[in-house]
Amino acid sequence: MSDHFRLDEQLCFSLYNAQRQVNRYYSNKIFKKHNITYPQYLVLSILWDESPVNVKKLVTELSLDTGTISPLLKRMEANDLIIRTRSELDQREVFISLTDKSIAMKDDLYQVTEIINDVSQFTEEERKHFSTLLNKLINNLSND
Repeated sequence: MSDHFRLDEQLCFSLYNAQRQVNRYYSNKIFKKHNITYPQYLVLSILWDESPVNVKKLVTELSLDTGTISPLLKRMEANDLIIRTRSELDQREVFISLTDKSIAMKDDLYQVTEIINDVSQFTEEERKHFSTLLNKLINNLSND
């Protein structure tokens, strides 16, 4: 059997396993305290930079479809993390904004990037190179 069939030689398995480990680390060490998920954290990260934003911006920035993001936003609203407001000009457009609860979480959760950088033990150069390679893969797969 050739090496390219072994799991430890498959790039897709390494990516899958790394993603699982990062999500598990975040969930157990960081997000559990705030009762949020990684996708919810991503939405909050966008909103901490700019709020309110329309749902279309979230869909675009997170590379998700509306069928995926709508239930996510409903759960976040039920947990008092966001407020959904319909546009006065176009009732089809929905804006998402932060609540006092999610604003209060910002300082504690904003350190997530630093924590994973520390745990990975990558040098700054390695981190940038790894990020460049991952973005290249994402772009190549997106264009296919």
